[in-house]
This record gives sequence, structure tokens and C-alpha cells, in this order.
Amino acid sequence: MICGHHNNRFLFALMLCLPAQALAGVWAGEDSSPEAGQIQASEVFFPSGSHSPSLLISEETDGLTLTAGEFKSAFDCVPLNVEEGDTCSLFSGEPEIWSRSSLTNELFGLQAPLAEQGIGYQAYFTQFYQGVATGGQEQKFGYGGKVDQFLTLESSRLGLWEGTIVSLHAETRYGQASNFDAVGLAPVNANMLYPASEPVTSITGLTISQMLSEEWMVSVGTFNQLDLFAQLYPQTGRGIDGFMNMSALAPLSLSRPLNLSMLGAGITKLNAGRVQGALSVFNTANAATNSSFNQLFENGAVILGYYRIFTNFGDLPGSHALLGVYSSGTYTSVDPTTWVILPPLGVVPGQETGTWSLTYFYEKKLWIDPHDSRRNLDLLTSWGISDGNPSPISWAGNVAVQGTGLNRSRPQDAVGVSYFHTSLSSDFRQLASPVLTLRDVNGVELYYNAAVTPWFHLTPDLQIVTPADRSLNTAIVVGLRGKITL
Repeated sequence: MICGHHNNRFLFALMLCLPAQALAGVWAGEDSSPEAGQIQASEVFFPSGSHSPSLLISEETDGLTLTAGEFKSAFDCVPLNVEEGDTCSLFSGEPEIWSRSSLTNELFGLQAPLAEQGIGYQAYFTQFYQGVATGGQEQKFGYGGKVDQFLTLESSRLGLWEGTIVSLHAETRYGQASNFDAVGLAPVNANMLYPASEPVTSITGLTISQMLSEEWMVSVGTFNQLDLFAQLYPQTGRGIDGFMNMSALAPLSLSRPLNLSMLGAGITKLNAGRVQGALSVFNTANAATNSSFNQLFENGAVILGYYRIFTNFGDLPGSHALLGVYSSGTYTSVDPTTWVILPPLGVVPGQETGTWSLTYFYEKKLWIDPHDSRRNLDLLTSWGISDGNPSPISWAGNVAVQGTGLNRSRPQDAVGVSYFHTSLSSDFRQLASPVLTLRDVNGVELYYNAAVTPWFHLTPDLQIVTPADRSLNTAIVVGLRGKITL
């Protein structure tokens, strides 16, 4: 513990860092008469769900003014401003396992020192138990999981040149998923699409970015498309925090020209650290399990353009955005895609050169707690159209409402409800007509993300989806997701 020069600061620091049991006697009034120079708390209370008392500080002693604040744990010893230009740094030891932010206590205390040296590392272990209770393709349940590891290197903190960032995302997939059992044209577990449909470990994202200024950045490498989408709209959660169904995250009209991961390069415009615009060129081949260098532009290229306008109506932030994608590749409407599972038709249609899609995104905070911005309610909706051939989907859309911390006593819990629709193209329906009678896909999803601890979130999830195949009954898919921040 490193403090200033006054004994009262030391006594106060010691009071904060004592275990809750030791503090309880003092706060309860046992021998609570203050000694000379000692600081008293004006109010002591036990917030719901806490593991130790909270201390509200608002006293003034010996002309020393303490910054008012709330300490939610006996271990919550943060740097405390005791007077202008003087800071007291406190350390009380390792946090309790139930209150720490990650299971390994930030990689056994190494994360912060490594980050200061330009090395960032974060890992998540997510488990899924999910299945089709009724309807769909097949009624069964399965267990599977993912380990996501993120590594970031910053050149300036590494003692090199300014502005270069290297980002790596490695994924390990094991076990089973229900994507083939429920509704293939609305995959019920988006995250388990990566890196492939079988157990595998792969680097699904590896990019090198160079800041040209505070507003412009150029990047090259393998781009994980789900990561890119989560950077634009963090509330979507990559399928491990928010909604699980791919259709609830983004319109599937995007599925023909885009793959899970793609080799490419692009330039990005930033606005106060947020992506406002981007222009990128990608190889058409999927790079989720291989580099795809041996297929570089064999089937043309994909051009992606994105631009967003930020709004702040009613002091509530939001944005409007357009995403356009064009591919010069040659496809058929039954060619496999990495985002959706098309029904087997047993026919070979003619090839088409070139495919496109256009998507509109709208997001808006509906409510923000004026005292805690982490408690909020937001709307996200997106609607897209495509050529309809070679894309099997003519248009698709979704609308979702998600809330975080709606219950003040559960500030880290989140809840969401979404509706999605996918309209199959008339060409694809006609092509399938000798084999299958197809209809549009409609579905809803509801989840509740409960923070058991700050590092362990448990999410029950319910999906009700009408399959494209008219011979199949409406699928009711239930699941349980557990995410551990390692």
C-alpha cells in the first residue's frame, strides 16, 4: 500500500481494505469512537447481492476532503484522490473468486502488466446445451462448446513505431450443435458455425492495422466477419452474449457473397473511436480453416462498402447505416454457403456471374439510466435485399429489443427478444418445387443472460421457428448457454 503523508489517510486506507468480518464490529458500533485524526463513514449499508458491506464516504477531517464514492466490496480498493495533486494507491490482495472479473483473476494478475507492454490477451469458454423439443428436422439435444482466444499487439507500447495493431482470433470448437437438426435456413447457433461444422481449432481472424490518423485506418489480413459485425454493433454479442440465431443477428440476404472469414484489405473511417465508414476488398473463398492464399481471387472478388450516420435525438444515441456488398464471382443458387444450410435439391441450375446485396441498419437507445449508463434499453433492426439469383434469398430482416440492468439489483443481467423473417426467392422456390414445397422462414427468439458471477454468465434461450420446408412442423428450440471469462 502506497499512501500520502497523513496518518488519517493510512487509517482510512486500512479501514477500506480490512476484511468484511473485521469491519462489521466497527460499523455496528462496537468501540466505534474515532481516535484523533481518524475518519468516520457517514453511512454504512449492505446492498442486495453484495458479498461485503458498502461504504459511502462524505466526511471531512483536518481540512482534508475525501472524494465521495461508493466502495461495493471490502476488496474494492481503488486509487483514492485525497487532495488535489495527491493520490493514495491501495492494494488489498487478490479479490474473492465470486467478485473478480475473470475466473483466473485477469490471467493470474498478468493481464494488466502485459497490456502496459502492448500485449493484450482475453479468452472465453462458452458451452451450449441445445436441442429441438418439437418440430424441425430432427428432435434431439446435443452438447458442444467453444474456446475463443483474442491476442492484440500494439507497436507503440512494444517500443516500436506508432499506430500498428496486430489482432488474432483463435477458435476451438468441439461437440455438437443443433444447426442441422432445427431449421437450416435459420441457424439456431451462430457461434457454432465457426470455424466449421466439426471439431477443429483454427485461426479465424488475423489482421494488421495501421492508424493513418485519429480518423483513418488501413487493415490487411484474414477478417472474421462475425467479429467485424460485433465491432459495429457490440450489442449483438457474437452469439455468446446476446441472441444465438444467426437470423436474429443479421439478415441472411448477406449470405451469398460473404463467408465466415475472408482474406482481404480495407480502409476504415473512425468517428470518436467508432466505425463510421469502411471500404474493403475480399477474396471470395472461405478462410475460416485455411489461409485461402491458394484460391486468391480464383472466383473473382468481393467489394464491401459501409457508411453510418450517428444521431442523438432526445439525448439518446443511435445511428443509420447502409451496407452494400458485390461479388464478381460465379455461383449457382444451390451452392453451399457458410452462413446458412440449404436443403439438398439434387438439381444443378445454371451459373450466374455476379451477386449483390444491400442492407439497412438502424440502432437506437430507447432508455438510459441517467445515473448509470450501463443500465439501458436498445433497439436494433436490419433489413436487406439481394439479387434473388444466385442468392436463394430475395430479402430478409429482423427487429430486436435488448435491455441491460433493467433490474437495479441485477445490473449485469441482460434480456432480449427478436423477430426475424427470411423470404426465399421465386427462382429458388421454383427450382426446388419438384422436390420440396418451400415457404418463407419466420421466427422469434427470447433469452435471459444472468450474471451468476462477473465472470460466469448463464443464458436460457428459446427459439420458435417456422421451417422453409412445408412438410416440417414449427421448430421449438430450447437451449442453455454458459460463458466463462477466463
